[in-house]
Amino acid sequence: MGLFLDTALGFPTVLLTPALVVVAGYWLFVAVGAADLDLLDGVDADGDAVGLSAFMGRVGLGRVPVTVALTALVCVAWFVSMIGGIMTNLLDTASTPLLLVLGAVVLLIALVAAWAVTSGLVMSLQRFLPRRTEDSKHELVGRTCVIRIGDADGSFGRAEITTAGGASISIPVRTTGGEVLPLGSTALIFDHSPEGDVFLVTHFDAALDPDRP
Repeated sequence: MGLFLDTALGFPTVLLTPALVVVAGYWLFVAVGAADLDLLDGVDADGDAVGLSAFMGRVGLGRVPVTVALTALVCVAWFVSMIGGIMTNLLDTASTPLLLVLGAVVLLIALVAAWAVTSGLVMSLQRFLPRRTEDSKHELVGRTCVIRIGDADGSFGRAEITTAGGASISIPVRTTGGEVLPLGSTALIFDHSPEGDVFLVTHFDAALDPDRP
């Protein structure tokens, strides 16, 4: 037990132990329904990944929710660093510079191993996870939005819509047939027009909502 604690609180594992605690706390919140699986996912109005989502995509880990990829990275890196740290602690040496160099090597190996293992896990897990919706332009069609800036008509309009990741984004909207939607009204997105890259909307009648109780 003493060797375990010494390794967990020693270099380099101590750099990863707080991240492991945060990950454990996050999944506890998910288990009780206080946090969402896609908490860190983000897309812009065009449906393109932004922030951590974009970064994960660039390093080949963007096919699952960011929280899943980060959890795998942290857990694998921590486990590998623990194994390397225990092996280092078993060496019969009191040379601090040597221990620091070995610790740095262990940390590098842990990070590389974490990325490699997580990449493999992502490829395996993505078939079992719910398909991620990236809120592309066509996927927004059929959803409702709220007019937020002035009145929406055939020449101007801005509306707010909530993405699958829970983020609120502003999109350009237009009406057809001379319809005017006042500020604060709820509208239904029925099409996307490549001309001007705008969404076509119309008045949404809540009484026609099939999900209405």
